[in-house]
Amino acid sequence: EVSINNETYYKRSNVDRMRPFFMSIVSNSNHWMFISSNSGLSAGRTNSNNALFPYYTDDKITESIDNTGSKTLLLATKEDKTYLWEPFAERQSGLYNIERNLYKNEFGNKVIFEEINNDLGLQFSYEWNSSNRFGFVRSACLSNTSTKATQIELLDGLQNILPYGVGEDLQKASSNLVDAYKKSELHTASGIGIYSLSAIIVDRAEPSEALKTNLVWSSGLNNPTRLLSSKQLNSFRQGNGVIEELEMKAERGAYLVSSSFELDGNSTEKWRIIAEVNKSITDLVALEESLKAVDINALID
Repeated sequence: EVSINNETYYKRSNVDRMRPFFMSIVSNSNHWMFISSNSGLSAGRTNSNNALFPYYTDDKITESIDNTGSKTLLLATKEDKTYLWEPFAERQSGLYNIERNLYKNEFGNKVIFEEINNDLGLQFSYEWNSSNRFGFVRSACLSNTSTKATQIELLDGLQNILPYGVGEDLQKASSNLVDAYKKSELHTASGIGIYSLSAIIVDRAEPSEALKTNLVWSSGLNNPTRLLSSKQLNSFRQGNGVIEELEMKAERGAYLVSSSFELDGNSTEKWRIIAEVNKSITDLVALEESLKAVDINALID
């Protein structure tokens, strides 16, 4: 047992040395989340037909960590040398001296993934929690555990976000067809990502408009660049930067934020990404007005 923010958590140290295991994260509302100890997950509201990420079996969710759910890339510059670090990514196995820890609170409604990079003197963690008003809340924290300042280029967010209107059976039977109907848009004024279908997928010769959407947005980072897909990951890895994406069609949705900042010695940077399902245009306008009017972090906390 450990105490984090005056709350009791159970800590599993060096979790990457174990075979991945599956967990459920509960809420006091209708949220559901099934998540693997390696960070692969599926989540949504009410049932599997209102999913934020594809609803699959344990083995497929565990194997999807590279293309579904949380994704973090860091370019850390120390003493004029730049290092690429991808927390929780198996592609960098053995490259750095790292520690991976997992925390779950005693109520079972929060889980924290933590990776400590002893070579770079950096520590990255993120927590999954839920909000009845705003949906799923992913709170991230990057800490500089050394005494020297580090220049950071960050790309962080969520991959393989489903549009609203994709039921469990449709996703499992016709995932490639679903991809063709996907449409992701960025509301530039608020930074909200909008994930919808170009039309409801039906097998009848009649029009069927897609009037609902899934929404994702962020807070905490200063003027980030936002991406709606994973197409620019390799460009970021190569140090070529990224270009903001305003609209993507026939691509798996993502919501990634890119930002550059200097992290002083023994300091931290925090930000959040919030995602919700089954929203209308009225809900989108209301959320936009809320982001302008009040401190959303205070409402979430």
